[in-house]
Amino acid sequence: MKNKWKVSFLLLAAVVLLVLIYIFYLLFQPVEQKPPADAAPALPPESQAEFNVTTTKEDLTIVANRFLEEELNGQIDFSVALDDLVALQGSLPVFNSQIDFLMTFDAQAMENGNLLLTQESLSLGAIDLPVANVLKFIEDSYEFPEWVDVQPNDQEIIIQVTEIDVAAGLNVKTNQFNLRENDISFSIYVPR
Repeated sequence: MKNKWKVSFLLLAAVVLLVLIYIFYLLFQPVEQKPPADAAPALPPESQAEFNVTTTKEDLTIVANRFLEEELNGQIDFSVALDDLVALQGSLPVFNSQIDFLMTFDAQAMENGNLLLTQESLSLGAIDLPVANVLKFIEDSYEFPEWVDVQPNDQEIIIQVTEIDVAAGLNVKTNQFNLRENDISFSIYVPR
């Protein structure tokens, strides 16, 4: 009989602790939201040459992970995997420990050449949490490059491909981004 009471007490204490942690987390969330990204189409610059690049999910996964590693300087511990969805997997610092996360997004090319990632699922450890809150936590916890626009209320991330400073003034535009059909293409513009 003693063990049942002991187990019940420990379970109740764990539930109370988790509720307090969650309330603490919600209390310290900022109220302000970023304004939505400008929806006006980005026009490619006048160019001497336009190169169309077609790639596969596998090759783009390698390029994306290398680019993120260099661009974010190890500030965020995550990797990208492309299958039928875009999967971001990594860990977040919470109370001096690391919690694993997996977020999946449906990706599509926008008319303005940018890339829209719409949240499909989110796992934080083994817990499903409200996506908007977790995206807000991620947005507040890390300093993303200017070309990453996290929109927690819409459960979206806009990768402003047209704003990425690739090299030597080159501009990039997403043409197709259909992972299910492995149809991925970009245009690279060389300015005059």
